[in-house]
Amino acid sequence: MRTRMTIAAVVACAALAGLLYLVFHDTNGGGASKGAFELPPTNVAAAPFAMFRATRISVGDRCLRVLVADTESRRNQGLRAVTALGHYDGMLFVNDRDTDARYTMAQTLVPLDIVFFDRNGAPVSNTSMRPCPHGTDATCPTYASSRKYRFALERPAGSSGGGALGGCAA
Repeated sequence: MRTRMTIAAVVACAALAGLLYLVFHDTNGGGASKGAFELPPTNVAAAPFAMFRATRISVGDRCLRVLVADTESRRNQGLRAVTALGHYDGMLFVNDRDTDARYTMAQTLVPLDIVFFDRNGAPVSNTSMRPCPHGTDATCPTYASSRKYRFALERPAGSSGGGALGGCAA
């Protein structure tokens, strides 16, 4: 009788441990646990983007040099009034927590693609955005992710490739 009680307790504990694992761990496609994407170290961006930081990230197998919008004021400024990115491939918007914030192309002069990523760097959704150079945040269309996201990458229209966010090999 005592042996059956011990076995039942072990099975119950194992089931509880499995349930806790499923609740508290995100999975990445094949079921392997993956940690949150960590932004690589940044440095001051080159002129005329000196208000931003810059870094290198990978998207799929492509290494990109991106501007980083990691504060509210930088996210609000985004790529407004920009006609060329120079030697940058795009802008990565970084949020402290998951969000469903929408994007607008107010005062933006060039068409952009945006890809939204979850906290692990996995793509959530994407869309193409049209310039609204003479509009305001209130009058221009807004663009949203299909679900909450942590990062958003804007790139010139037609240049967004698929894949997860990662760091570039040195």
